[in-house]
Amino acid sequence: MYRRPKFLEVLLEIRQEMSREADYDVDLFSEMIRSGKFKDNSRAESRELRIETSTTDE
Repeated sequence: MYRRPKFLEVLLEIRQEMSREADYDVDLFSEMIRSGKFKDNSRAESRELRIETSTTDE
C-alpha cells in the first residue's frame, strides 16, 4: 500500500477529535434531560417575550 499524505492524516485526526466531542455533547445533553436539570429556559422565554411585545407595539 501507499503512504497517506500528511494532509489526510491531519484531516483524519481532526475528524476523530470532532467525533469524540460530539459524542460527549450528546451524552451530556441526554443526561441533562434524564436528570431534569434542563430547565434553564429563562433566557429563551424572555427573548420570546421581547419579540411578542415588539410586534404588538406596531
